[in-house]
Order: sequence, then structure tokens, then C-alpha cells
Amino acid sequence: GGGSYSSSPKGGGSGTAGQGNAGGSASAGSGGYATGGGGGAGGVGQSTSSSDEAGAGGVGLANAYSGSSVMYAGGGGGGRYPSSPAGAGGSGGGGAGGPNSAGTAGTANTGGGGGGGTSGGSGGSGIVVIRYAA
Repeated sequence: GGGSYSSSPKGGGSGTAGQGNAGGSASAGSGGYATGGGGGAGGVGQSTSSSDEAGAGGVGLANAYSGSSVMYAGGGGGGRYPSSPAGAGGSGGGGAGGPNSAGTAGTANTGGGGGGGTSGGSGGSGIVVIRYAA
């Protein structure tokens, strides 16, 4: 998911092979605090270049479990204090970051990360895929 606010710049969390990519780095400055986006299954979270705008969540991955292509596991957007703009959620169900508020939850049945903010949004529920020989 996206990061929460900090009064000093912080690096993003490291990714875990086969599970997700690294989160983006955060910035602090005279304009407030902005956090990097959370990493998605298909890409790293966006780092902030200044305290004026939070980073977007990393992109998820497409899969056709149901017969049509759907994006899953997008990263949550970063939060921003004291106001907008917060980071957008990554494609694949990532929740948006909160502008001086809680982040939004990841989309149900996508496994998307929750957005960051004054408190993080919940991650979206995932799905279970069962394959069997016909």
C-alpha cells in the first residue's frame, strides 16, 4: 500500500520477489509531506520529486483467469499532508492516497493495495483460482 506521512524523507519499502515491487520514496518540505506510492505486482511505486504531490501506486499485472484480461494487484497511492493532490492507485485495484485523510481501500477481488494517508486503506481482497483436468 501507499505510505503514511513523515517529517523527513524516507526510502520506499523493498519489493519481495514473486510478490510485489518496491514502494516509492517520500519527500518533505515547506509545502507539506508527500509519500511515495506502494509497489504493484508489475511495477514499482512512484517516488515523489517534491512535497507538492504524492506518488502513484505501481501498476499491477494482467491475467485472464476468467477468460478476459483483468488487472490485479496494483499498488496503493501515496498520501499527502496538508492537502491535495494525493497519489492515484495503480491499475489493478490500488486504492488512492488520502489528502490529509485516510487512504481508500484497494478494490475487492483484485488484491490491490490500500492507499496511504493519515491511516492506510485496507488492501483489496484477492481471488482463489482452482485448476483441474477435465
